[in-house]
Amino acid sequence: MRSEEEQAEILKEWWEKNGRTLIITVVLSVVALLGWRQWNISQDASAENASVIYENMLGSLERAGAGEDTDAMAAAREQAEKLADEYPRSSYAGYARLALARLAVMDGDYEAAAEQLRAVVDRSPTRALEYTARLRLARVLLQSGDTDAALAQAERQYPEAWRAQALEVKGDALRQDEPAAARDAYRAALDAMPAGQSGRDRVQMKLDDMMSAS
Repeated sequence: MRSEEEQAEILKEWWEKNGRTLIITVVLSVVALLGWRQWNISQDASAENASVIYENMLGSLERAGAGEDTDAMAAAREQAEKLADEYPRSSYAGYARLALARLAVMDGDYEAAAEQLRAVVDRSPTRALEYTARLRLARVLLQSGDTDAALAQAERQYPEAWRAQALEVKGDALRQDEPAAARDAYRAALDAMPAGQSGRDRVQMKLDDMMSAS
C-alpha cells in the first residue's frame, strides 16, 4: 500500500501532465454552456419579437378591411416585409408573404401576389403553409387569366384538409371550357366537405348556377 507521500507524488505528477488539459476542458465546457444558454435566450427573444410584429400585422390587416384604410394597409405591408426580411426561415415569414400577396391582390397587382406566393411554395418551413400558398397561387393565376397554370396547381396531390379547396379551384378553372368536368369537380368538392363547413354554400351555388345554365 502506498504511503501518503507516494500518493501525493503520484497526484502531483498526474496534475503536471494533465492539469492544463483538464483546466482547458473545464473552461471550454463552461464557455460552451454559457454560449448555449445565451443562444437560447437570443432565440426566445427573437421569437417573441417576431410574434409581436406578427400580431401587429394581423391587427393592421383587420383594420385595412377590403382596402378602404390605406394607412392600415401601409402598416400591414411594412410589418409583413419586416417579418419576411428579418425572420426568413420562420413560419412568420411564410405568413407574412401570404399577407403581402393578399395586399397585392387588393391593389390589383396579381403578378406581385403570385411572386410572394411562389416564394412561400419554394421556401415554406411547413407543408401546411406550402399547400395553402399553392391554392392561393392557383386563385391568383385564375384572376390573372392563366387558367392552365391555375389548373396545374389545383390538380396536384393535397391532403384531405386541402382537397375540397383544390377541387373547387379546379372547377373554377374548368367551368368556361369544360363545364361537365367543372360540375364533377364541384360535386367532388362538396363530397369532401363536412356538413356546415365554411365555403360549402359557395360551392353549392356555383354548381347550381352551372346546372341551371346547362
